[in-house]
Amino acid sequence: MKKAREPVPASRTLPARPWLLPALAAVLTLGLRLWFVLSTHGQPFSTPSPQVIDSWYYYQQALTILRGDFWGHDVFFLRPLYPYLLALLGNKVILIQLFQTLLAGLSCLMLWDVARRSFGRTAAAIAALAFGLTGILVFYTGALLYVELTVFLNLLVVWLLQVAGQRLWRWLASGVALGLLVICRPELLILLPTLVFWLWRSRVRLLYPLLMSGAALAVIATVPLRNYLVARDPVLFTAHSGINFYYGNNPEADGTWQPAGDLDRNVGFSHEQLKRVSRVIDGDTLFWSRASAHWLNKGLAFILGHPFRYLKLLGRKLLLHLSNYEVPNNYYPDPVRRASLPLRIAALDFGFALSFGIIGMFMAWRRRCRAAPLYLVVAAFLLSSLFFYVLSRLRAPVIPFLLIFAGFALSELWSALRRRQTRRLALGLGLAALVYAGSNLIPIDKRGYATQGYAQLGNVWLEMNKPAPARDAFEQALRLDSTSVSARYSMVELMAAAGRKQEAAAHLRMLARDAAGTAGGNTLVQLASARVAIAWRDFPVAVATYQTLLAQHPDNAQAWYMLGLVYTSTGDLDLAADALTRASELDPSNSDARSALQRVRARLSR
Repeated sequence: MKKAREPVPASRTLPARPWLLPALAAVLTLGLRLWFVLSTHGQPFSTPSPQVIDSWYYYQQALTILRGDFWGHDVFFLRPLYPYLLALLGNKVILIQLFQTLLAGLSCLMLWDVARRSFGRTAAAIAALAFGLTGILVFYTGALLYVELTVFLNLLVVWLLQVAGQRLWRWLASGVALGLLVICRPELLILLPTLVFWLWRSRVRLLYPLLMSGAALAVIATVPLRNYLVARDPVLFTAHSGINFYYGNNPEADGTWQPAGDLDRNVGFSHEQLKRVSRVIDGDTLFWSRASAHWLNKGLAFILGHPFRYLKLLGRKLLLHLSNYEVPNNYYPDPVRRASLPLRIAALDFGFALSFGIIGMFMAWRRRCRAAPLYLVVAAFLLSSLFFYVLSRLRAPVIPFLLIFAGFALSELWSALRRRQTRRLALGLGLAALVYAGSNLIPIDKRGYATQGYAQLGNVWLEMNKPAPARDAFEQALRLDSTSVSARYSMVELMAAAGRKQEAAAHLRMLARDAAGTAGGNTLVQLASARVAIAWRDFPVAVATYQTLLAQHPDNAQAWYMLGLVYTSTGDLDLAADALTRASELDPSNSDARSALQRVRARLSR
């Protein structure tokens, strides 16, 4: 008697055209991102600026490579893969954004296939469509950061492992992809031993994980090898590694990136400033390997010396990692979303991915052997947040994997609805609703971050020489927080530059009131006072104020630059040249200081 065929689960049913849904998801992903990129072209979001600190550093490194300095002269300070990719694409921001848009489309197709192989076509279709509509992923496609590259490499590693079979070149390719991923995000090195362990438990032929591991380690080894050959300094990944660990684990840490008093001695922040400060220990300039180890040990000393405070900090990091709010650091989503229709259309958020993703992880546990790489990636990103700190851009690459689990959960809930399993359906939806609500209740200073975002937006508009939108942005920042010293200081600069001396003086008085007792407040007041004095053409007062400030903070590049401009106005060209030279040395990225110095030297030569 012929055996009856078992019914196919709803989560694995095949549509008439199996290629249609992944194609639609890819078109949606590409279309929304392309719309977003083109609509923000020429605006602050798409403009390289010192205000967007890490992005500016990567962009400047890419320009250095394009000028012919391929190997560099020092160890890598930040992660090196992204600047080389930017250099390969050229210096046009729109080309970089379009390439990242293409990567997002490929990531969507890989996500669909990973989900299909793990949980079936229905789950894959849901996950891929959700990927296209997740707003923060659309946002980072246009950002000059390594987020989109990390998303792509993450999915590529898992996809290659799924399709490797007995083909040696695919195992080698998975190792190369994993090596590139680790160069992009060194903390994800934890994936290598965990993936090898999973493959061993899965009874995969030993040769294959050995090939993968060998390829990954060979790719990773290029970074320390290059560091040693160039600088004779055995830095494993980057000089910033130990410093980054200390930022996330020190007495002032709150689970996000925050300035640390030992490292941030001046108003503002730049990587050039951090390089100067971080490697000078007890008056000695150390090799980067020793300086990085110093900050790593300092962070470990805090952990071991204050275990209860550290446990509290870990709890805070865990909550932030589960929060629906995207903690910003270089790019601020709030002001961009307000002005971008495609970003508002992409309405799915981290809370959606988390709530249904957690339900999906529980539902898929019986298939954990097949889905193990997905669980491992989610765990790796969680551990990375706990080890360092939580930021939106660091957390974003885990979202596609949460969406895969979410797609499985929703496909199972749909199946429960069709089968009228109301209890299972209600339980799943109820738990997802509870997780989503909880992710929105975690306390975060959202108004403070939005204020910072609008202040940054205004400053970039100022750099673009567009004072009207700059003023609108500063006023919006002050509406959100009337005591924001950064926004108030920028208003002083804006009014002084426009010749509106009375308004500049009024903002200065409010700045002096609000900055009292804040970190760096006195420095900002001095800078603003000198700027107002320049507006009144009271150059002796401006010079005296800058000199007083520089006696306290000799590494303040902005003060040296402004002092050089004042000396230029008064005809003291030798003093102007000295001040502008000092400003250029302290902040090599300040093209205005270099241009002013060239003009002064040309006048001196005549």
